[in-house]
Amino acid sequence: MAWPIAEVARMSGVTARALRHFDEIGEIDAQYRTLARIRAATAEEYRAIGRTCVENEHWHAVYEAIAPGLAAYQRAAVEAYAATRLR
Repeated sequence: MAWPIAEVARMSGVTARALRHFDEIGEIDAQYRTLARIRAATAEEYRAIGRTCVENEHWHAVYEAIAPGLAAYQRAAVEAYAATRLR
């Protein structure tokens, strides 16, 4: 199931415009391809990486230091990528 961009934007606190920009430049796709070059990852393993962005205190702090709301955006973007491209 693909999530509407407005819903992902609302959940992550990032604007829909920013989400479209990141989609255009391929930020999440590039991350997955990099991971896949090291080791093939299942959709569920990739989702677990996304959850780590908000559930692990250290990584959550790192993402939030870059930009407020980035941890939730990253988790939502990874989930959407896994749901739509890693079936």
